[in-house]
Amino acid sequence: MKFNKALILASSALAGLFVANTATAQSTASQEIDRITEVVVAGNRNVGANKRERGPKAKTTIGQDSLLKDASGNTFADALNTIPGYNFTSNDAYGSSGGEIMMRGLDSARVSIAVDGLQLNDSGNYAVYTNQMIDSELLCSASVSTGATDIDSMSSSATGGTVNVATCIPNEDFGTTLKLAYGEEEHKYGFVKVDSGAFGPFGTRAYIAYTGTHTDTWANEVNMNDEGKLQKNQYNAMVYQNIGDKGSFISAAVHWNENRNNFMPRQSKAQISTMGYGNDTFQNRATINPSDTGNVRIKSKWVINDKLTLTVDPSFQYTMALGGSTGTINENSAQLRGSLFSTVPYVDVDGNGVSNVVQLYRPNITNTMRYSLQSAAIYRFNDLSTFLLSASFDRARHRQSGEQVLRNADGSAPNVFAGKVDHDLRIATADGSILRRRDRLSYADVDVISGEYRGRFFEEKLFVSAGIRHQKLERELNQNCYSPVAGGGSNNPYCTTQNIATTTPTADSDVNVVTLQGSGSTRYFTPYQRTVSFSKTMPNVGVTWNFDHGGQIFGTFAQSMSAPRTDVYYNVVLIDNAMRVKNPNPEISDTFELGYRYAQSNFNATATIYSATDKDRIVQAYDAETDTYTDTNVGEVKRKGFEAYTNYSPVENLVLNAGLTWTDTEMQGDIPNGTTAVIPTKGKSLTGMPEWMWTVGMDFDITSNLNLNLNAKYVGDRFYSYVNDEVAPKYTVWNASMRYDLQQFRKGTYVQLNVQNLFDEKYLHGTGYVDNQKPYVNNIGANVAGASAVLYQLGAPRTISATLRTQF
Repeated sequence: MKFNKALILASSALAGLFVANTATAQSTASQEIDRITEVVVAGNRNVGANKRERGPKAKTTIGQDSLLKDASGNTFADALNTIPGYNFTSNDAYGSSGGEIMMRGLDSARVSIAVDGLQLNDSGNYAVYTNQMIDSELLCSASVSTGATDIDSMSSSATGGTVNVATCIPNEDFGTTLKLAYGEEEHKYGFVKVDSGAFGPFGTRAYIAYTGTHTDTWANEVNMNDEGKLQKNQYNAMVYQNIGDKGSFISAAVHWNENRNNFMPRQSKAQISTMGYGNDTFQNRATINPSDTGNVRIKSKWVINDKLTLTVDPSFQYTMALGGSTGTINENSAQLRGSLFSTVPYVDVDGNGVSNVVQLYRPNITNTMRYSLQSAAIYRFNDLSTFLLSASFDRARHRQSGEQVLRNADGSAPNVFAGKVDHDLRIATADGSILRRRDRLSYADVDVISGEYRGRFFEEKLFVSAGIRHQKLERELNQNCYSPVAGGGSNNPYCTTQNIATTTPTADSDVNVVTLQGSGSTRYFTPYQRTVSFSKTMPNVGVTWNFDHGGQIFGTFAQSMSAPRTDVYYNVVLIDNAMRVKNPNPEISDTFELGYRYAQSNFNATATIYSATDKDRIVQAYDAETDTYTDTNVGEVKRKGFEAYTNYSPVENLVLNAGLTWTDTEMQGDIPNGTTAVIPTKGKSLTGMPEWMWTVGMDFDITSNLNLNLNAKYVGDRFYSYVNDEVAPKYTVWNASMRYDLQQFRKGTYVQLNVQNLFDEKYLHGTGYVDNQKPYVNNIGANVAGASAVLYQLGAPRTISATLRTQF
């Protein structure tokens, strides 16, 4: 394992300070400075589910009650869907197969997602896997900032927007929470949590919890005899300890999640037209998406005196995951014969005594171990002025491999993690090596140092925060396979022990171009090692002004950087007799937002306008020079928009809400497509982001025991090609829940009925973008054919489920 000296020294120096406050959505430091610099606004009553906000960023927070009104199994990502500027599309009705977040023209990879301050974005490709998140029963709040990322966040990818969730600390009293649910698609959900209550001489508290979910995929997998399953087992535990009477504490939490899922269907518009919505004939029993993920989170605060507070949040994350894939190989292939190509005619992989083509399960497997530390010092000059100095370090080791195995006779995988876990299943080549799809080792080191001053002036009407953030990312890359010189080595490296036939030196002293015995004239780079790094210092400032009548103006300016993904650096090409990475520059974003909040006893409203500029925006597009799809810079992108949200309670038992989002995006340049050709994207909109979204809803206490929650979300047309000639149609989805409290039996006991997609809307979503869907003539007069049809994820149909929850 590779460590940075700074991380080791920081860990040693702060090891004795593991004492802090309750589990919160942000890092302990961010939560603490928010608490001590809080500005109270007149008319401070919350109206409905949303917490009244008062900071300089556009932000919305909901509590546990709102989270639990969603269907059982769904994550916070779905429960936040009524927030303006935010859009989440799930691949099933119960949240088991994940989904995609979009905010202000930014996808999940460009949004910071954190639980208790722990960064959940993948450290390699920055993706977010919402089906692996902590059960909502254990969460106390979830919040969305649609604009700027937290200044002390460990994110190396977020160019705007933060989703933070907070786990609840253990209860002070012994007790058990039990929750059971059943629904359509053979949905079965069970949750149990046992709280220890305060015990021992120091009043220690703890809990342990288990979640189990099993659901059939709603689609018709024709080639699988409808065997598609979505299965989850999740385990959580926490220990919490107050220290002293000044607010110091330490907490330690453990999370483990196992998903064993079949992929949900994807269809083009033409396939839907000919086969019907949700009839998937392209999957097989080995198109699976298993994952094992876990983390250990320690949060702590040490109150040194009335002025100085220290916080330390160390953590560890583990991932073993893959996207299932199948293929074939001929037993007389050069790859199987390896260095014995000339003497061994074939390798009898299936043991039938003849040379033939065999069916393979050949997934790309990623195994990540990630160590992180967030630490900070908070100094209060007085009640009106505070300074925060924070240091965050993230060290991730990515082992990406693909140990291929034979499929079972029925087409299924003998082990979901193939030969990575079960070595007996590995396929030996003629010379005793292992048949691999890929083989590489990468390290990602992130350092974030930040400082922030917060002060209140003019009788506390004016609040000012002024901060600066220095962010550095370094990636070490170790490619153990051969890479085609024309590109594509990231997705399709060639892992073999074949003898080298010819060698041509390059300008790089450690890399040659070779041909391999048995592989004809195809040229490859030899295995290599490289290190790349990016760093930037960026401002982050915000102000608010409070009016006596309950209004508040707020504004923010923030700069952020998103470094390219790990996979980009394995897509090497030969240019000027040197191995080069067709890597883009990092994205740099400048975001301005200005808003107004108004709060009265029965009415809250917020309106925000924003303008953002992305420099060197990264997209994945076809490159004619290398004949591959690769990440590249499209240049500058302008984003601007308007977000508004209101809650109104006309009578005590009824809350109405509505939200409106307008988003305008425009690419300022064309995408390079080889030496002189371009993809004509200047003036086009970004993909996946609708121009208009709106939400309406109500929360109605029909009686003291009976509650009805109803909400609708409209999502406008979205482009799914960079030249904007492929459009996913607009849609509106209604969700409803009805809860009946049974407090007379047990506190916290209720039955709940959920209906997702009440009116059975059929709609398309996903992230499968193409350059162009229709043919056109490019800037150099060449005919450009239309790309393959976009394969969309499909919205789940109307789905009904019932839940029983109790505490004892």
